[in-house]
Amino acid sequence: MLLANNALSAKKVDHYRSQYKSALLADFESGRILFHDRMHQIIYPASLVKMMVSLIVLEEIDSGRISLQDSVKVSRWASKIGGHQVYLKQGEVFKLNELMRAIVISSANDAAVAVAEHVYGNDKHFIKKMNSRAQELGMSKTLFFSVHGLPPGRGQELDESTAFDMYLLALELLKHPQYLSWSSTRLDSFRNGTFQLLNTNHRLIRNYKGMDGMKTGYHRRAGFNLVSTAKRKGQRFVSIIMGTKNSRLRSQSASHLLDYGFKNFSKYLLCNKEDTVPYFVKVEGGETEKVSLKSTETVRILLNAQELKRLKIWPQIPLKTTAPVVAGKNLGTLEYWLDGKMLKKIALRAKHAVPEQNIFSKLTGMITNLTDAN
Repeated sequence: MLLANNALSAKKVDHYRSQYKSALLADFESGRILFHDRMHQIIYPASLVKMMVSLIVLEEIDSGRISLQDSVKVSRWASKIGGHQVYLKQGEVFKLNELMRAIVISSANDAAVAVAEHVYGNDKHFIKKMNSRAQELGMSKTLFFSVHGLPPGRGQELDESTAFDMYLLALELLKHPQYLSWSSTRLDSFRNGTFQLLNTNHRLIRNYKGMDGMKTGYHRRAGFNLVSTAKRKGQRFVSIIMGTKNSRLRSQSASHLLDYGFKNFSKYLLCNKEDTVPYFVKVEGGETEKVSLKSTETVRILLNAQELKRLKIWPQIPLKTTAPVVAGKNLGTLEYWLDGKMLKKIALRAKHAVPEQNIFSKLTGMITNLTDAN
């Protein structure tokens, strides 16, 4: 049954290949990429750049430098930004929390500029930070030129990234629960309830079980982009869809990619913490000739049915050790490999102590050896 489901889902995923420019599916906990298609191809992220804006703001909040209760004054420049907006007026003052909700929920470009100016003085300094943070995360093909993702004006350049780079950004951003509390909100209000914030991903949030983020992006040259995430029964997947022709295809492609993950991959319990493993190490000069080993952590690995059959477990342990051996001593590792790639490595420790042989035991051993020799 699992095999049939896997084949069916893979076929569905492949059906949408012509509908997007690039795609990726990953397991959040391990970071393992389960499906990818042209993931290193350069694309235009459009409003996905606001994910980096959000990450930097949340990291600055964690550092204590700023607070969600900060008052943010709207500049003339921020009030003139077009596209998706909450129609900020020069001189208005909002809490940082309000502007962040406008950015994440309804992709407000004017709010993104106002926040960038508040955090680093102007958007140019903020963009510089966006690019340096991208490099730190390994987003080697990403270049940010704006804090909003709008098509560039005369003399400006388009923001660039890849599905793989957006995946790296998503994994980092998901470390901040506050972001999902914003991105999972389907409908909210702004300016004391006088303005409605409708999530740009509202259809999937309403219709796809477990969907709670993350960000949409669109302009004519970029196409329709979506970084989404869904969680069911403790299992979270991250999906990246770039460059579809319309929002319907974007939602369908993301849904089928996430379905592929939920239907075909399960977390298999391979080892419990403190379990005795079927390996031992010989002990020289000890009261016993060998010491049993135990695992130091629980191992759960996300696999599909075929991968479970191909999984290899390799012990890396010494041939022997010398007494005395204390209980809990590190004595090698256990490695879990799939198709030439190591998925997990855990330390192994001595399950019990092995004291050094006492004089009487040594003499008995010598006499026994002499008797055997005669």
